[in-house]
Amino acid sequence: MKLQVIFPHAAAIFMMAVAGSSLAAESPGAEQAKDLLNKAVAYLEKEGSARAFCAFNNPSGDFHKGHLYVFAINMDGVYFAHSAAPTLVGVSLRDTRDAAGQPFGKDIMEVIATQGEGSVDYMWLNYTTNKVEKKHSFVKRVKDFVLGVGYYTR
Repeated sequence: MKLQVIFPHAAAIFMMAVAGSSLAAESPGAEQAKDLLNKAVAYLEKEGSARAFCAFNNPSGDFHKGHLYVFAINMDGVYFAHSAAPTLVGVSLRDTRDAAGQPFGKDIMEVIATQGEGSVDYMWLNYTTNKVEKKHSFVKRVKDFVLGVGYYTR
């Protein structure tokens, strides 16, 4: 008799745990973004910019994981890699405004100029959901480039 009462509750708890872990897998956060950025920094330092940008621009490669992807810009603010939006390669980030009209490109370059690394918040198109969402990106200067990885905070 007690088994009949406990089983539905255990099944409900199991389903909530599975749903929670699926949600976590779909919505990578700060630690995953930092890990991917560190991986990209190490790759650029070891392999050089040409090989790194080929790898960073590959949408099915090691540097694009669901919502997370590496972007790379030079010190003039021009995109060299962006696997989620390849049309941005060659475009200047300096004058780019986010979906709320904020000059986040200038914010990124200011963080790099003053600290060498840091983070920036802005509103950006989530290429997976096709919705504008709040994004938090970690950025770091590596040689003559800026690498970044962001995650959506919704």
